[in-house]
Amino acid sequence: MDFAALSFHHIGIPVEKSKMGENARYSPLYRMYTVDGKNNLGIHIQFHAFDRGSSLDKRVQTNIHVAFKTADITKTLKGQELVFPVYEPFEGYRCAMIIVNNMLLEIIETNLSEERIWNSDETLRKGVLYKSND
Repeated sequence: MDFAALSFHHIGIPVEKSKMGENARYSPLYRMYTVDGKNNLGIHIQFHAFDRGSSLDKRVQTNIHVAFKTADITKTLKGQELVFPVYEPFEGYRCAMIIVNNMLLEIIETNLSEERIWNSDETLRKGVLYKSND
């Protein structure tokens, strides 16, 4: 893997469900809650909590992950140990999880702007991850 071709995107941190605020998004697909935020340095952080019975790998549910963007997810994942296969949680955003040196990495390929990724409820509601049942 050519890490020089990757750019940092965010950090994902598992937390207890009791720490999730009322603005948490819920994913019935993975029985997962998510709250987006930024730390004092302006780094995007996603806090995740999981209901019992979540189908996500236990490592995803219990370990911090670091997410990176790539221009070619297929090439980046070649030869890597997949924890979660490539999927498209919402249009224009493909991702997968791998493990490198016992560290979870989320690999993202997207043509979406950061504004659409972090601030567009419409983008998220139209996807499979946080699909609205309205």
